[in-house]
Amino acid sequence: MAKIQNFMFFADILGFTPVDSINGRKMGTIDDMFAIFDQTYPRISGLMLCMHGRQKIKIPWKNVQKIDENTHRLMIDMSASPDEPNGHELHKNETLLKKTFFDKQIVNMLGSKVVRVNDLHLLREDTNLWLVHIDVGIKGLLRRLGWLTFISGIFDWLLSYDIKDKFISWKYAQAIPTPGIPSLPYLQIPSTKLSELHPADLAEILTDLGNDERITFFRTLDNSTAARTLQEMPLNIQIQLVESITPKRIADIINEMQMDEVVDLLAKLSHGKVQELYSYLPAETVGEIKDLLKHSWHGAGSLMNTEFIAVKKDVTAGEAVNKIRTEFSKVESIYYIYILDEDDTVIGLTNLREVLVADPAMPLSELMHENIVKVDVEENIKNVARVFFKYNFTAVPVVDENNHMLGIISMKDALEAVFPEMKEEVEG
Repeated sequence: MAKIQNFMFFADILGFTPVDSINGRKMGTIDDMFAIFDQTYPRISGLMLCMHGRQKIKIPWKNVQKIDENTHRLMIDMSASPDEPNGHELHKNETLLKKTFFDKQIVNMLGSKVVRVNDLHLLREDTNLWLVHIDVGIKGLLRRLGWLTFISGIFDWLLSYDIKDKFISWKYAQAIPTPGIPSLPYLQIPSTKLSELHPADLAEILTDLGNDERITFFRTLDNSTAARTLQEMPLNIQIQLVESITPKRIADIINEMQMDEVVDLLAKLSHGKVQELYSYLPAETVGEIKDLLKHSWHGAGSLMNTEFIAVKKDVTAGEAVNKIRTEFSKVESIYYIYILDEDDTVIGLTNLREVLVADPAMPLSELMHENIVKVDVEENIKNVARVFFKYNFTAVPVVDENNHMLGIISMKDALEAVFPEMKEEVEG
């Protein structure tokens, strides 16, 4: 018989009807499933059935003969007796999945809450099942409630939006007993895997930790991950980390950060600490920081990032692509490519899509849009926000009085500056 190999959700199996394969009679309901945690991916080892008289019996998984997804039935051979007739006690190395994991929190090693377990994702091969993913997305919760088809249909109809699965691989997590409450396990994400989390999620974890633990974990991150994570943290915690870590390490991290984020941070540090950091930073970077710190906190210059993609008008599409390849890691946004004349005056722009599909030999002057919207470096940030609302750009260029391009402002930075409560709500 050919092997069937695919994935199933634990919540779906709980909704299946257990049927005696000998006489075809229904056998109550599936109350839970249990697994043996002796491998990288736990193997499903049995069912806990709630019989019609509400009595629970334990069925070894070897008794499951067929999983019929078309009829939502689980065919069970009851001619083989359960491990313990009419019993429901688990062996020492067995764990009930629903009871143990549903609605529990995924936490890091030091107890910081991340997200809730909504479902479990299982790998199927014939009738064998292994636990391979933890489902932490809203889709998993809707599936458990029986609302997934209905809600997904509404989202698709109204918004043309497909609700995505959100999984954490089981190999990145492990069950451990809660201190003092052995029956209630936590899930932990090993610190060696923290760098694989999204920076915003990692920042949330570190924000929830105590001061000492936060500093210890932050020091284990590589410079790139530390930079992206630091940018996502509340400013007061950024300052605390900077004050607690050696200036040389902070300077290395700052070199990986967006310039506007660097300026926001340094503006809140003591003069002595800033001067100390300057001694470890390249002279060019120090010059950029000093120039940006001069701008009014109410003006566009205080929000702009000085790292962007700009080329001369005679540069070809192919040359622009090569420039993007070499500079993309340090640039906040590469959607727009700005075109400058010989005096570094901004005269137009094009976008990444247009450059990628163009003939590599075509000069960008033939692709560029000349009537571009830009803001003066001293423009009030509220007026900058109005530009985004009016034109729906993802970024706008910032120029001086001579129309020389100085930087760009992203929609995110502009809106957070005008509506700080938006950022506070996310960080809270």
